[in-house]
Amino acid sequence: MSPSFFEGPEKKVELVVVSGGPSLRALGEQVWRRVVEAANADVLSIIRTAELEAYLLSESSLFVYDDHITMITCGQTTLVEAVLLLIEEVGRDNVALLIYERKNEHFPERQPSSFFDDASRLAQLIPGAALQFGSEHDHRIFVFHSTRAHRPDPNDTTLEILMHGIDGERAARFCSGRQGRGDVASRYGLDQLLPGFEIDEHSFEPAGYSLNAVKEREYYTIHVTPEELGSYVSFETNHDFRRDPVALVGRIVDCFGPESFDVFSFCPSGGDHAVALPGYHLRKHVTDHLSGYDVTFQHFFRPSTGPESALAIELSK
Repeated sequence: MSPSFFEGPEKKVELVVVSGGPSLRALGEQVWRRVVEAANADVLSIIRTAELEAYLLSESSLFVYDDHITMITCGQTTLVEAVLLLIEEVGRDNVALLIYERKNEHFPERQPSSFFDDASRLAQLIPGAALQFGSEHDHRIFVFHSTRAHRPDPNDTTLEILMHGIDGERAARFCSGRQGRGDVASRYGLDQLLPGFEIDEHSFEPAGYSLNAVKEREYYTIHVTPEELGSYVSFETNHDFRRDPVALVGRIVDCFGPESFDVFSFCPSGGDHAVALPGYHLRKHVTDHLSGYDVTFQHFFRPSTGPESALAIELSK
């Protein structure tokens, strides 16, 4: 039997409504369930604070505020369909900002659409531009963003850490096959990456793990694809990391021991928030400015320490 595979690298959207526009939380849970279904995903559970609702999905996460949403989906999801439905719900004139991302996939030919397909459809409704952060034949993130003038809140930051080739022993922690909620976060210290957050977690059968964590307006989320073929982990937070980005990135990377990882950050205008970690080399560093944010992309890899044996391949019968 060929090795099992799940496409961990994600698609992501952030949509902000104009001042005085409709409250997104007021749209109600049923609307958000329809949005999730449009992406070909399901809602597993919901936790709330006074300021946000965090939906844990069968394929990643959705965070809903009054004035904006962040939605992340993996696998073979159709996130662009969810975005188009949401624009229809709120009205395109009420969209102050739209940022749509796609990480390079392991098997893009298995996806229902390409980034270029998605961006072309979005551009028919929302004037925008497309960018590529990273190299054509290496790690990269595609971004479609609206070109309407936008001034973000000075504390509106986002940090993404996207990890490939997870250490085998650490990946095995997420192959238990236990269904439903559990104590994975407390057992492996994931609940202490940013202390004081309420945790919502789910272990998938036979492998995989997702976590949402919330505190007031802040969230962090982790999604683990531990299969040997294409192992991958994503971490994202809107916690303001600018005081000590190296410490936070280092804690996350230490948890999973990846062979390579990308750091992708959005900060209101104020400089390049680059990081460096012992044991990893920087291969690519890209910066740009879009929609009022300074955006930084860095791709790191762990250099070889010597020759390794070839890997045996089990052939299908």
